[in-house]
Amino acid sequence: MDNDQVIPFNFSPKKLYLLRHSDAENLVNKLGDFHRKLSKIGKEKVRDFSVNHSTSLVFDWVFCSTAYRTKETLELLHVKHAQLNLFDTLYLADKQTLLSEIQKVPADVKNLLLVGHNNGLSDLATYLTGNNLYLSTCQMVEIQLEIDDWTLIGQETGSILGNFF
Repeated sequence: MDNDQVIPFNFSPKKLYLLRHSDAENLVNKLGDFHRKLSKIGKEKVRDFSVNHSTSLVFDWVFCSTAYRTKETLELLHVKHAQLNLFDTLYLADKQTLLSEIQKVPADVKNLLLVGHNNGLSDLATYLTGNNLYLSTCQMVEIQLEIDDWTLIGQETGSILGNFF
């Protein structure tokens, strides 16, 4: 083999989008926290977010907590996605649980949106980027991961590309 020969390599970094649900009603209803709906302000925030960002955001897969407020946030966003995956395990999930679910994503998925809750989402963003992040309600962070397979996701494998409110 000639030393000057270039061997092509198709490395395509992954993009992970972490979205914290919008503002929920303060009062826990008789069914509990899991069933809290978005507040009026929360719905307005999602609609504003959607107007400003949803046309530019396209996802291969979406992971969403099955809590009412996360599903309602996703529905009001009107984002384009190929496959929606709802998981009970994402309800108030910690960083390790989130990582475990992400590592199960097929390698051909390039853009993944995860809609969930704090503190897990903020802890995950901090772990992946090395930046101390705290996601507010209805805030999305775009992280480019320098990996070509979701199983390789780990500490400081990503960098922040965008921050959306």
